[in-house]
Amino acid sequence: MERFNWKPLLLACLIVSIGQLSLGLVFPSLPWIAQDLQLSADQVQLLVSGYLLGFGPSQLIYGPLSDVFGRRPVLLFGLLIALLGLVLAVTHADTFSWLLAGRFVQGLGAGSVAVLARATMRDSYQNQNLVKAMTWVAIVAAFTPIVAPVIGGMVNHYWGWLAVFILLLVYIAAIWLVLVFTFTETLSHSSRPQSVGKLVFSYFTLLRERHFLSFAGIGWINFSLVVISISLMPFIMQVQIGMSSDQYAFWAMIPAFGMLTGGLLCQRIRPVVGTQKILQLAPLIHLLAGLVLMIAPVSAGWVSAGHFLLAMANGMAFPCAQSMLLVPYGNRAGTVSALSGACQMVSASLISSMLLKSGISQPWHLGVVLLVAAFIGLMLVAVGTKSESGKQAAAALN
Repeated sequence: MERFNWKPLLLACLIVSIGQLSLGLVFPSLPWIAQDLQLSADQVQLLVSGYLLGFGPSQLIYGPLSDVFGRRPVLLFGLLIALLGLVLAVTHADTFSWLLAGRFVQGLGAGSVAVLARATMRDSYQNQNLVKAMTWVAIVAAFTPIVAPVIGGMVNHYWGWLAVFILLLVYIAAIWLVLVFTFTETLSHSSRPQSVGKLVFSYFTLLRERHFLSFAGIGWINFSLVVISISLMPFIMQVQIGMSSDQYAFWAMIPAFGMLTGGLLCQRIRPVVGTQKILQLAPLIHLLAGLVLMIAPVSAGWVSAGHFLLAMANGMAFPCAQSMLLVPYGNRAGTVSALSGACQMVSASLISSMLLKSGISQPWHLGVVLLVAAFIGLMLVAVGTKSESGKQAAAALN
């Protein structure tokens, strides 16, 4: 096996943390911002949706640009845009319109991190090392949203909500400096496409390719399950079961450990059984999680057990699906990551909002959703691995 180089992975983990912290750190401050600026709850929530409005669509721009001009200049430029947005937010924090504009600009810049973390992994690692690297990135992406609100809440409590934005500004600026001095270009000049326009047009081609739809679709389904479960669990645990908020904060760590367990399990058994088997096993664990939530009593232990299994399956599926997705697209990894990431956010938003509006509120409702997701996941794995690209990708990763 080729020697594993940790440097690209560590840098990718830093890059991924930017997008996650930009959301999670701000959540605990929203009520205080509303109070100080005399805003309604709906108005202050625009600081979240405004960030996502910039973050999601901008990925579609950064992907093709990075495939043509390289990862390093596009990433550094994107982070500069994010820093500009935070400077606007910090220097005009007393005016909500400027604060909102700053968050939108920050999102525009932060859209680069999700795309380029995956693209640099594809550039830097091959075969089994690619799945190993993707697994650790997925673990960091899972843990950061859990830790971020805790840090944001402490900063807000001791120094006020403006300090949260200052902390983000300092953190991203520090990472930008680290990248300037340590991040070397990962995309070779010989493999770069010549036209950004052709890559943008290739989005339409990708949406007709069975390989892309199958393995990107696995990520979309799994991320939708994450969003739905995160939306439902506070209501189930605090309202139905009767936990206090500090008790729930403890129990909310359980799915993070589920994701970690899934990632470590994937690292251990994937070299033995192969990537395809892991992708087939993950929906079966989702099926088991669904049955637990449907049949078991509504108690903190059983509900958390179902959530743990859900997260564990995600920890196994995410890195394997992403690796299978990117293997055939070496010179277009940025474009493919961009389209996959943007569609992931859109699909998760649409699916979760549709299901939540339909009235799902009980653990067994989530269980039914998991059963349907498991069936779809198994179908996507079967379709993807039967394609010629899927067979080649599976052979390359095993």
